[in-house]
Amino acid sequence: MKLGKLSLVAVMALGTSAFAIDNVKVNGEAKVWYQTSEYSGAGAGTGVGSQSEQDFFDNSTNSVAEVKLSVGATADLLQNLSAGIKVTALSTLGLENNMVGAVPAAKYNNDGTTAGAAQLDDQSWTEELYLAYTMGKTTAKIGRQALSTPLAFTENWNVVDNTFEAAVLLNNDLPDTTLVAAYVGKHNGVGLLQASATAATHGGRGSTVAQGGTFSNFGTEGAYAAGAINKSVPNTTLQAWYYNVSAIADAYWLQADAKLMDMVTIGVQYAGMDPKLSRATVIAAGYVAGNEDLAVVKKSSDAFAVKAAVDVAGVNLYAAYSEVSDGTLGFANTATGDKSSLYTALGSVYMDGEIAAAPDTDTWKIGASTKMIPGVTLSASYAEAEVGANANALAAVGGAYTINTDFTAWDVIAATKVGPVDLTAIYTQFDKDVKATDTTDKTTDTIRIIASLKF
Repeated sequence: MKLGKLSLVAVMALGTSAFAIDNVKVNGEAKVWYQTSEYSGAGAGTGVGSQSEQDFFDNSTNSVAEVKLSVGATADLLQNLSAGIKVTALSTLGLENNMVGAVPAAKYNNDGTTAGAAQLDDQSWTEELYLAYTMGKTTAKIGRQALSTPLAFTENWNVVDNTFEAAVLLNNDLPDTTLVAAYVGKHNGVGLLQASATAATHGGRGSTVAQGGTFSNFGTEGAYAAGAINKSVPNTTLQAWYYNVSAIADAYWLQADAKLMDMVTIGVQYAGMDPKLSRATVIAAGYVAGNEDLAVVKKSSDAFAVKAAVDVAGVNLYAAYSEVSDGTLGFANTATGDKSSLYTALGSVYMDGEIAAAPDTDTWKIGASTKMIPGVTLSASYAEAEVGANANALAAVGGAYTINTDFTAWDVIAATKVGPVDLTAIYTQFDKDVKATDTTDKTTDTIRIIASLKF
């Protein structure tokens, strides 16, 4: 069955003929996403995702736009049994012929290779389709769904969100504790785990979902995850997660966040990644046969991060620092390679999982946010990252940097609501400084505007 061809109306009609469906809730979102960038510097025409020097608003690949419409519904089928569905359509509405030259999402195949001109075609797929059953304090959810775990999660920064085909079990029998067990079989993200020679360099990062929302194996044979979230300590949340991604890696994530005196927030994160790359995975990632047994191809890595924030006179001020050791794999979202749960990567446009969570990288970040202007949320941040040579470890999966490079980034964000429409405007400046040479240095200034109507 091609789920992308099955309409919401047909599904609901099929259900009403067999069950007494109750508590039906319909929801949706229409979103317009536009971004334009200006490139300058000696390296503007070199490197991953590079462009020749461009100005804002050029009708070229430095200006991207797309429109999304999602319609979903949830319903109670039987006692304790519910179902959910969300269908998503994606289109340029002809914008590529007038003001843009590329699209922000679904522009790579699920193996990380470019989709070519097909990326400008209208696309649609079933983003979610699941059953959920609750017995006592235990809930089982099976099917296509969004996930929220530190190393595998749904991203909502782009025009469309990535999702997973998974079986998830949640239990709250223990006091102040949520236990999680999950198996992830497939996903429609692209950019990190795909078997393609592009995985060693870029691998489709920045696309969020695959062309046509196509679902493919998560890793090679899926992944298992287990987690525990505890709030027994007042004003404190403790998390512990373990992952096994077959033929890719074993990983763990530990995190503690606490709020003190109702105004100070502190947090600490520690994570580890132990590559267990199969011969087929290493070769598919672009390396010759024989490299699969090299220590630098299966080099373990760990990450440490801390943050502190304080609320003062209506302004939240924060600072964060992270350190990722050298190794084969980083700590970006395994589904996309783009964003990361590390404190230094949260809320950043460019200084995200591809840089802050990459092996052999130290990052620090400061920022502030306020709602002092009625109806408007303003935030700004500045971050710096130092990426090392990664001790000559090869990036068999994920595309880690392997040359000494400094990155800096400013992000300024304003969010408000105009009638029923949520508006977000972002300005960011991103600089790349390769220490060995200035021939690949590059400065990128970006303006991003997002309009969303939820119903």
